[in-house]
Amino acid sequence: MGKYFCIFSLLSALTLGCAGGTTSGNPVVEVNLDTYSPVPTAKPGASIASMATPFNVSSLVMCFKRLRFKTENETTNGDPTQDDDNIDLELGEVVLSPSGTSLTSVSVPKGIYTRVEFDLEKDCADGTSGNSLQVTNGSGLLTTDERITIKFEGIFTVDESSEILNLGIQNIINALDTATAGNELKNKAEGASGSF
Repeated sequence: MGKYFCIFSLLSALTLGCAGGTTSGNPVVEVNLDTYSPVPTAKPGASIASMATPFNVSSLVMCFKRLRFKTENETTNGDPTQDDDNIDLELGEVVLSPSGTSLTSVSVPKGIYTRVEFDLEKDCADGTSGNSLQVTNGSGLLTTDERITIKFEGIFTVDESSEILNLGIQNIINALDTATAGNELKNKAEGASGSF
């Protein structure tokens, strides 16, 4: 009897340990930030001369706290910390490279996603600078400790055991190029969308 109780208890613990947000069987998605030009690039049909004076982002550090994959027409909770789709990240501060940056691999349910969101927060990990975003451009080192949600839009289908998602960040870089003070960073970053 004791042997069966032990086996039942072990199986129950394993089953309950996987309940609520199980990742068992979900495909793994490798998430990367694509290459970017530190000097702003023009949108098709626009010229660099028509854009704000380029400052050239020479350094960019983001403090990644959480990630969300969203399907078409799916909204984000008014308080993003309480969103059902959150995937907590342990990346800490990441220095972005113009040649591309590998971020993480996460388990994601199969589906068609049209938006990916990252929350940048000052307390993304222990031992960080206390900034959610740090940008060095022609105006110098600009920092903020505000929560910032950066978004990437496109169509991404998760249906295999493993997928690679490269996120185009150039539009966000272009927006951050025009910042002249730290208190502008949140609006600049959230006002632009990346792509995939």
